[in-house]
Amino acid sequence: MFKRLVLPLLLASTGLAQAASLELTVTGLNRTEGHVLVAVYDQAELWLKGKPLRSARAKVEGTEITLQLDDLPEGAVLALSVVHDLNDNKRLDMNVIGMPTEPYGFSNNAAGNFGPPSFEAAKFVLSGSAKHQIKLN
Repeated sequence: MFKRLVLPLLLASTGLAQAASLELTVTGLNRTEGHVLVAVYDQAELWLKGKPLRSARAKVEGTEITLQLDDLPEGAVLALSVVHDLNDNKRLDMNVIGMPTEPYGFSNNAAGNFGPPSFEAAKFVLSGSAKHQIKLN
């Protein structure tokens, strides 16, 4: 009997069994073609240029879309980047001077000056089951 209780108790006490979830609603979708691409970052050094902690892709079918991101680390500091990939090439398209040509947004609806916002501007702490909304530009 004792052996059966030890592992669950150890997992619970070390925090390994804890995970959080995020319900993300993306608004401001003006066209129904393409997909919404979501990147979840947990490190400032990787923000928008390295491999995200998690990514998701969902078909656009209306003016807003809700995605469920499960099994994220409880208490993590996260920042989100969202792109409406109109032509389904799995990236944010830019014009010749580097301005985005597809709708995009960031957590906290953060905006940058002459470029994307910083990780600091977009970050939030995930706790339990959270809800977040991002409006695309």
